[in-house]
Amino acid sequence: MKYQTHKNFLAIDFFEKIKNLVMDEDFPWRRRDHMTLNDKMYFTYCFYNHMTLKSRFYEPYIIPILKKLEANAPIQVRANLSISELYKTSGWHRDYDFKCKTAILYLNDCDGGTELKINDKITFIKADANKMLVFDTNIEHRGLTSKKEPVRYIINFNYF
Repeated sequence: MKYQTHKNFLAIDFFEKIKNLVMDEDFPWRRRDHMTLNDKMYFTYCFYNHMTLKSRFYEPYIIPILKKLEANAPIQVRANLSISELYKTSGWHRDYDFKCKTAILYLNDCDGGTELKINDKITFIKADANKMLVFDTNIEHRGLTSKKEPVRYIINFNYF
């Protein structure tokens, strides 16, 4: 498998609950100065990292998604909020340098998305709400913000 996309990945009622949670104006985002050398400030919220639960939202919201992904063990799960005015693309990167999976759940529709670089060919995956992109973590990728929407929301999963 190089990559797969799954439209309407989650049941609509569950998707709406997690989308509303993450997109709520009181959601506890954390500012980061950059993810890669190319991008500027963005916001993140960690559900799971370093073999540790980081959020009370992990069990009710993230475990059902990991089960649907057929994940054996999470490495990191975090939500990202990218502000379109701050940058257009992140730098090319791999989330980890060992064999695992990356999945991106798009929470809102926008003309941004993710580019994958496979054998020097670039494939664009548009951000559609409730679409899940799954790919081998050794694939270089980068996030693209929206030209029309002020913010792109995703949940990023790294897992075995």
